[in-house]
Amino acid sequence: MALSACEQEIVLREWAPLTDLFQKLPTRSQNGIFNTELKIYCIDAITEYLVLGTSSGVVYIYDRKKLTLQRLRCENVNSPVSCVKIVSSVDFMICCGSQDGTITIFQVPKTPPDTLPESLRPETKPVERYTVTDMHSAAVTAIEWSKNGMKVFSGDANGIVILTEIDDYMHLCKSAEVLNEAYKVVQLSYHQQNLLVSTTYRTILCRRDNKWSVSQVGKKDRKIFGQFGSLFCRNGISPSDIIIYSSRPGLRLWVADANGSVQKTLLFKEVLSDHELFEVPLLNPFPANLENKRPSKEASFGPLIQFCENYLITYSDEVVYVLSPQHLKIVAVITHLRKVCDVAVNKDEIFILEGERSLIRVAFTPEMEIENRSSVNSSPLKTSIKSLTNKMQASTILAATVFQSDQNISRAEEARESPSNKYIPHNPSYTEKVYDAYRKMEVYNKISEQQFDETILFKRGRSKKSDTMTTSVYSNSSNSSNDERDSSSITKPTVMNLSATDMMPDLRSPDSIHNDIVQKEKLLADVLKFDQVKVDLKQLDKPKLEILDYYESRPEKKDETKDIPDIITSSRQETLVIQDEPCITQKSPVEQVQDINRISPIKSATETINKPQIQKIDIPGYRK
Repeated sequence: MALSACEQEIVLREWAPLTDLFQKLPTRSQNGIFNTELKIYCIDAITEYLVLGTSSGVVYIYDRKKLTLQRLRCENVNSPVSCVKIVSSVDFMICCGSQDGTITIFQVPKTPPDTLPESLRPETKPVERYTVTDMHSAAVTAIEWSKNGMKVFSGDANGIVILTEIDDYMHLCKSAEVLNEAYKVVQLSYHQQNLLVSTTYRTILCRRDNKWSVSQVGKKDRKIFGQFGSLFCRNGISPSDIIIYSSRPGLRLWVADANGSVQKTLLFKEVLSDHELFEVPLLNPFPANLENKRPSKEASFGPLIQFCENYLITYSDEVVYVLSPQHLKIVAVITHLRKVCDVAVNKDEIFILEGERSLIRVAFTPEMEIENRSSVNSSPLKTSIKSLTNKMQASTILAATVFQSDQNISRAEEARESPSNKYIPHNPSYTEKVYDAYRKMEVYNKISEQQFDETILFKRGRSKKSDTMTTSVYSNSSNSSNDERDSSSITKPTVMNLSATDMMPDLRSPDSIHNDIVQKEKLLADVLKFDQVKVDLKQLDKPKLEILDYYESRPEKKDETKDIPDIITSSRQETLVIQDEPCITQKSPVEQVQDINRISPIKSATETINKPQIQKIDIPGYRK
């Protein structure tokens, strides 16, 4: 079954450069005192947005309808974004992986259409950011979303695959390890509790019942390591009619069933050499004189992406192939590329990241203009909303076609008015309630505009909830708890703006903060064993004893010793009575200094000095 575009002989080509995007995209990024060049490392695309992962740890989202560029900042801006994926569900869910192994998930709320009345518009929600750390120890290389946007899988260069489940109602996300391979993850594909993991060594099928069960796709191992991918594709009308396509060395494709058993092998090597292939024309191809200077590489397939339901896109470092597995044909080839860093597909569009600041769009049709898009999507509603309201109030009958003011309306079933549009008669009590509500709103607005101190007053009382539930769901902490039983972690989101992030305050009460500090002090004292402290008196007396020894050896300087107190007398021995038990008589430091000052100075430096016996004592309750 061929493409409808191909049947109509529409050419696949690059229509126009993405000039508006790169005019809005900054060329350099500021990180502290350093100003570096902004590079694009990964891309993804849907109908509404283009998502770009950059070297500055910032994700840029480009609105293709409004032609606006917004940025989402990850928690660790020092690590570049290595992989990014977006899905459209209830909200726009964006997942990006960094080179340090951090997973950042942004939940961007959808904006209602302009034709929706103000009374029916939902409340605007902020952008929420979930940060998952300590799960990946290497750079994230592959990300895959479920269709509903509630699960996201991520794989890294060490072969670890992590599942992160998002609870939108509780504003939490939980992460757990699914698979631990010893080879780099190249591609992930998910379909109805089945996860397809492609590494540089083999392709693994993971099925989740109660636990994850693992099986290998095919019985033969690869002879060489490479960036080979695989994915699920529908093979019929039923959702259960699924087949697996897996790329192999030597321009081959495996076709397997849902259980991973290989049904047949498709050989494209002869097709590539025997037939003349259609090359997609580009606006700015790689120069032909420099093309010959490139080192020759063997043609090979890589990751697989579905294109127009029946076609596959695969690519290597310099070539992008459009394959027809049902007809065993190579439909088109995109060559003369500088370097293929990443490829994204949206329905019948192909976006190729060529280098670090070059993005091209290849499709059958050009980009639609903003006026055409808005007219196609919203003009029938805009032109008919007033006439529709008038007709409903006049108890007329609705038509089955698009509403126009000059159109005759046919008879149909009677339409009922919604409760929100029902006429409310004049009632003084109802009017007073409305005015009272407006007065309260004015008071609330005045209070919100005032300036208050940062100190928060709390009313002391018994807390009905446990301490674990007193933490706000909008905590700035990335990981809230770790479950050692299943090696999973729970993450709470951070509320943020589209273009910047702010530090959230600590919303705990002073009593809970004080109790937390006291518990940490007790724990630190137990770890460092502060209950037993040994004091060596010899180390304390060493400087003074050295002075006395100096003057004993020099009798001619005995006049200078009159200002030196006698530090070794019976009064000192009374200060600390050294026994096996704790000290019997102890004096404060002030009393000890007063006792030393009362001692007469040394009259003769040549007198014999009786040094006391130095022992080590234990002072209970002493802290360093």
